[in-house]
Amino acid sequence: MPLALPETGARALVAGHFSTVGDIEVLRHVESRLHRLEVPFDVAPYTLDLLGFDPSWVEASTLDPAAFTHLIVVCGPYGPDYPVKYPHIFDRFRHCTHVGINLTMVAPLADCNPFDALLERDSDRTVRPDLSFLLDVPKVPVVGLCLARSQREYGARQLHDQAESRLRALLRRAGAAVVELDTTVPRSANRTGIGTPAEFESVCARLDALVTTRLHGTVLALKNGVPVLAVDAIAGRDKVTRQAELLGWPEIHALDSISDADLDLALARCMDPSATGRASACAAFARELLAGHDEAFAAALDAEARPERRPPVASGKGRLSQIAARYRHWKRQRFPRR
Repeated sequence: MPLALPETGARALVAGHFSTVGDIEVLRHVESRLHRLEVPFDVAPYTLDLLGFDPSWVEASTLDPAAFTHLIVVCGPYGPDYPVKYPHIFDRFRHCTHVGINLTMVAPLADCNPFDALLERDSDRTVRPDLSFLLDVPKVPVVGLCLARSQREYGARQLHDQAESRLRALLRRAGAAVVELDTTVPRSANRTGIGTPAEFESVCARLDALVTTRLHGTVLALKNGVPVLAVDAIAGRDKVTRQAELLGWPEIHALDSISDADLDLALARCMDPSATGRASACAAFARELLAGHDEAFAAALDAEARPERRPPVASGKGRLSQIAARYRHWKRQRFPRR
């Protein structure tokens, strides 16, 4: 059904939930059609908390309803109580031609259909494909983010909070699609719900790159041929740096000495197609270095026990440590972190 336009002076207010990526895709499609029809328009979300998502969006209550000829309601559910919930839109613009696009009509149309023209997504009379099928969306790099939590053994040297802030900002600047990863087990303690090595590596292997402050984030990315921006979040550098340098992986950087501009360049190098081959070469080199490990392990089992090498442990302190460990275990089970 074509949009019925007056010969002069048409102007549309486009309103909706606009709270999911699907909503935004459908909105962009509707905007492109309005541009093609040369119909000027303003976009107003139902609720004010979404105004910051797009600086071009406006607050419907600040507009002059007399300046508009059409109200176009886009995407999501539409219920009989919407005029009461959103009077700043449905009441103030009631004189306009009301057009419903890609809506799920919650109530039967016989009981609720305030639209002068309705191209619903689904209702009790019809079902149509969602309009997001019609929008071509450019693909962006998919980058994993795997961050270490606080590591008490490093004391004041650890910079994990600063690392998280800077690396999240890095990925926003890069415009990458971010997949959060966590190496912690068991699943109940894993922030992203990963529970096994197979799950972690299967996700990791599908990434274009990984950004991490973890040694095993670095290692498992390279193992799967995934370029990794490894950031050592320990002041003065520590195990992440040592591992990357051993393997000859160049993108290892100390958080306390690298600038944001250099982080941007490092991530760009990781996302270059040639980086995948270098990552795979590092994995092959690691396996070469480990070629004699089985023999060394077998020999290690023949080592003579020398208890005098072990320092004595004060019984009181050991008892307190056991109690603290049991408490931490109980806390993880009772309040799993996500």
